[in-house]
Order: sequence, then C-alpha cells, then structure tokens
Amino acid sequence: MASTRDPHTVLAEFVHARSGDTLVLASDADDAVRKMVDTAPGQSVVLDLTAGLGHRRTGGDAGDRVVAAQVDLTTTLAALDRELSVRPAALLIVPGVAPSTGEVLPLSKLAAVAHRHGARLLVDASELAARRVINMTSHGIDYVVFTGRQLAGHGPAAVVGRPDWLRDVIGVDAEPSALSEFAQGCDEVAGLGFEWIGLHEQALSDTLDEALQRLPGTRRLRLWADVADRVGIASIAVAGREAPFALRWGFETGRYDVAQQLDSLADVVFEQEKS
Repeated sequence: MASTRDPHTVLAEFVHARSGDTLVLASDADDAVRKMVDTAPGQSVVLDLTAGLGHRRTGGDAGDRVVAAQVDLTTTLAALDRELSVRPAALLIVPGVAPSTGEVLPLSKLAAVAHRHGARLLVDASELAARRVINMTSHGIDYVVFTGRQLAGHGPAAVVGRPDWLRDVIGVDAEPSALSEFAQGCDEVAGLGFEWIGLHEQALSDTLDEALQRLPGTRRLRLWADVADRVGIASIAVAGREAPFALRWGFETGRYDVAQQLDSLADVVFEQEKS
C-alpha cells in the first residue's frame, strides 16, 4: 500500500536528514552532482575510483579537481587530506561505493577529512542507498544524492542537505506518480531491513566466489584490500580478455538471476579459451 505521507518527508527520513535540511529533485544523479558543483562557493574535489576500469568518474566533466584512488583506502584518505590542505576547496565529492568492485566507502572518515579543511562532503549514494543505511546525521554527510532509478526502477534523483547552498538551486518538476513511487521504494527497502539486505547480498557474493573457483582464468577484482564491506557489484578479470566482466545483484536479485549472469560469464570464459 502506498504511503499517505508527503514523499519529500519520506525521502528525507530515508537518509536520516537533519532537521532543516532541504531536498531538491534532479533528472538523474549526474544532474544532481552538477547542481551542487555549480552552487558550491568554491572549487570541488572529486574522488575518482574508476581509473583503468572504463567508467566515467563521479561528477562528470564539471571541471573539478580530481584525486585518484591510491593503492589502499588508508593511502587514499591521506591523498585527499593532502589535496585539501594544499589547496582549499568548498566541496568534496565521493561515491558511496566503488562503482566497479563494490567496496563501501567509510563516509564518517571522509566527512572528517572534508570538515577538517573547511569543505563539505557530497556523497553520490546512487549505488549505496538501496543496500546500506545512510545516516546523514551520524555520518556527518552534508549532501547526499540518491535516485528513484535504483529504489523504484525509475524516477528522478534527489539531493538532500544543508539549505544555504540548496536555497538557490532550481530543481526539476517530477511527475507526482514518479515521486510517490520513489518514496514507496524507500519504504519498501526500509521494510526489508538493511541487515537482511546485507546478508542476502553476501550470500550471493559467496555463490559468485564459489563459481569462480570452477572457472579457469577468472579473478574477482578488488580496488582496496583493506576494505571488507562490499555490495553486490563485481568485476571479473578473464585471462586474455581486456575488459572485465561486470556482475550486479541487489535485494531484488535471486539465485536464478545470479546463475544466469554466471552462465554468461562462463560463455565468455570458454569463448576466450577457444581464441
């Protein structure tokens, strides 16, 4: 049954927004990030976790300064700290998870790095919101972006955060039905419970790892060895193949769906062996 509450309230509560935080709608996550880059009273720094994996970085081509992922998380945090200390910035933009390998970023630590140098933290939680609890209050997040596409299959993106910068941002007009379904998707995810979602994703991750042991020449890629928590995103290196094979799963994914993805991976592996 659809909620009778105001969808804006549902969305703000889903990310545990602070009292007084503002919500603005955007067409998608990239549009939301661009709006924040444009409204920030200074430069923006983007943490890029996509080097060498063929993905476009968070923030698009908005002219941000970029800090690339380092050999591990500890070194990456140090690189961000150094960049912000040498050249101040207004906004630090980070993804909630590594987009190709699924590692979950430590949002509280990133907020601490940003705030230590007078910057605010924007988290693009497009891939995180349907998988892990986002608590803007306890994590110290200034702005968070999440999307109806991930939570309801379609719909706008929302950016929630401190009102002074968002006051002059012009949002998009979303169809009332799309906004309602976005809010309903948030309620449904919250109803499942993030503990159940995490366990479900881990069980499917274990299924993947077991299958890879039987597929010759395959290896699951990791961005950082010092991060244990990963969501349902994986990139599989296949011997002799330049581009990794991507797999995805979430709360709505069953074992049959993962099996189908693994069948596709097996076809790639065996085709590669023939070549």
